[in-house]
Amino acid sequence: MPDSQKPPFHEQWRKDPSAREEDAATLFGYYLVKHCREEAMAKITLSPGTAEHAVAVKAVETAIFNVVDLLEGFWPLKAGSGKRLQLALHVQVTKGEKIVEDVKVSPGIDLPIGYWGWVDDFGVTPRADA
Repeated sequence: MPDSQKPPFHEQWRKDPSAREEDAATLFGYYLVKHCREEAMAKITLSPGTAEHAVAVKAVETAIFNVVDLLEGFWPLKAGSGKRLQLALHVQVTKGEKIVEDVKVSPGIDLPIGYWGWVDDFGVTPRADA
């Protein structure tokens, strides 16, 4: 992956709090695509260009996109007794055992839109709709 496609690492995060949240979300997205998406795509053994391959790729994309939707709060989640469950994503930067910074990313940052940018910016394997 060329350096131009690397996310901003902690030392490069902007100072403005909302920009810092975006930088933390971008780094999260980089690792989501790099580890989860690439691992899942590597398990697809169907021949590229076939309808079956396209369906498998689409299934991977849908699953990961829906995890991001869960973090964003798109799906109402019931917690019982009229309560709702809200998932939160914090990006924690650590040095050794010490938390250097804890940035709340979601809910707040529009992660589903960011997901496709992460795939386009950091993805190595082709998108199903590409």
